Amino acid sequence: MLKKYCATLLLTAVFGVAQVYADGTRAAIASAHPLATAAGFEILDKGGNVFDAAVAVSATLAVVEPSGSGLGGGGYWLLHREQDGFETMIDGREKAPLAAHQAMYLDKAGKVIPRLSLDGALAAAIPGMPAALVHLSEKYGRLPLADSLQPAIRAAQTGFAIGERYRKLLKVRSEVIKNTRRPRRYS
Repeated sequence: MLKKYCATLLLTAVFGVAQVYADGTRAAIASAHPLATAAGFEILDKGGNVFDAAVAVSATLAVVEPSGSGLGGGGYWLLHREQDGFETMIDGREKAPLAAHQAMYLDKAGKVIPRLSLDGALAAAIPGMPAALVHLSEKYGRLPLADSLQPAIRAAQTGFAIGERYRKLLKVRSEVIKNTRRPRRYS
């Protein structure tokens, strides 16, 4: 059965909900999007613990708030388990690829190639978030990772309403994607 849960996620906390269950236990979740918050409660309702809920919230944010969170990037998770006081900090930041080097954004004359570090394949890092979610689930979670990812998968498959900010960001990035050339190979 559910114990008292307390979770703190280092995410933009603008939407929070507290829930009291029939047995008197309580849970509170804050995230940047109501669907992500609901995902956390869904997983708690299925018997997951605070770490499973953190995976569900994070993965759902990657779908519904990709400009601030996403599988292609990274994040931090600061978690506290009320029942035994256990606390952990997970660093899931992205990292530069091993092939990255000091001159990769410079032309033959040593001048910076505009926007090369921002747009296209050479702007990408090795994502840390997927590994962090697997780590959270396997080391601290109660449910299988596939269960904790279901709310995010459902949001991606069925769609969700987007706001004006999301629409504007999508438009900006879609133009970049359409206009991105294949990067030259570096040795």
